[in-house]
Amino acid sequence: MANQSPPPVLPQAPVDLLAVAVGGCEVILAWTECGAGGLGFRIERADGIGSARRFSEIGEVGPHVAAFRDGSVKLHTTYSYRVHAWNASGDSSPSNVTRVTTPRAEMELQYD
Repeated sequence: MANQSPPPVLPQAPVDLLAVAVGGCEVILAWTECGAGGLGFRIERADGIGSARRFSEIGEVGPHVAAFRDGSVKLHTTYSYRVHAWNASGDSSPSNVTRVTTPRAEMELQYD
């Protein structure tokens, strides 16, 4: 009888993703990690809202890090975000999608 390795186990998807615009030049993301065994998180962003949006990876953090600062945003722009946990077997399904609109000027803050 041949030795069989166990099937790959993907990490659980992060939950409760939130985004907050801080001034006009950055967005802070935070989420809740679920389960164990992940090697980190991949952060994805899409410009705008709606079904035509295309997500692309904008960053990565290590295990047990449940926050990310996106310092590459523009004033008065709507962004959608999602996060994947990952391990040696691959990526989890995505977290919930959250969106945030950066203010027109530094003084106008918006929360989603």
